[in-house]
Amino acid sequence: MPYWQLRLAFPAAQIFLNAGGQTGGTVMFAFSILVQFFTGCSAMLADTRMAYAFARDDALPFSKFFAKVNQYTLTPVNAVWFVVLFSICLNLIAIGSTETATAIFNITAPALDLSYIGVILAHQIYKNRVRFIEGPFTLGRWGTPVNIVAIVWVLFISVVLFFPPHKPVTPENMNYAICVAAFIALFAMSWWWLSARRKYTGPRTKDLIQEVPDEDIDPIAYHDNFQV
Repeated sequence: MPYWQLRLAFPAAQIFLNAGGQTGGTVMFAFSILVQFFTGCSAMLADTRMAYAFARDDALPFSKFFAKVNQYTLTPVNAVWFVVLFSICLNLIAIGSTETATAIFNITAPALDLSYIGVILAHQIYKNRVRFIEGPFTLGRWGTPVNIVAIVWVLFISVVLFFPPHKPVTPENMNYAICVAAFIALFAMSWWWLSARRKYTGPRTKDLIQEVPDEDIDPIAYHDNFQV
């Protein structure tokens, strides 16, 4: 059977096969695996930093364990292994139930968007009560309307992302991401009321934050001051 008539179970591999043949498709697919590997490393690095930051601020269960920094590598090894094992467990779910894994992975897009507006909304609510240090770039008076548009848009697109992909809706094609979101929200709120609200006071590094000067750095003076 010619390769373009094959029907592979993996759609991406099928596209590479049809476009480049067996040799070209294999090479392209190998590059895609390499890209996925480095993307996964970057994502796990970001997840580890976030897990360590929450544990450092005593906002996670077993915070003292996950906030430990290895004296030899100077890295939060416990947080790294937590993210690695948690990611492995999420992927192993697909072996037993594709629907459950799909529901978990479908939450990634709306969760990422909602995490953005959480910061924007908090800034809009508390900007007159909490000192906010502006960076070298600011929208000035346009900041509030732009933030409002961003919040409205993200809320709208997040609702759309929770919709089932097509009709009629059946148990097989239902988008269960909303159930996963409800579980995460319930867990976070429960942990906040049970423990974190009595211990979490904000980032432990807030005292180290210094205001960024508005003046541009003179490259000649900078070079003279730091020349060896």
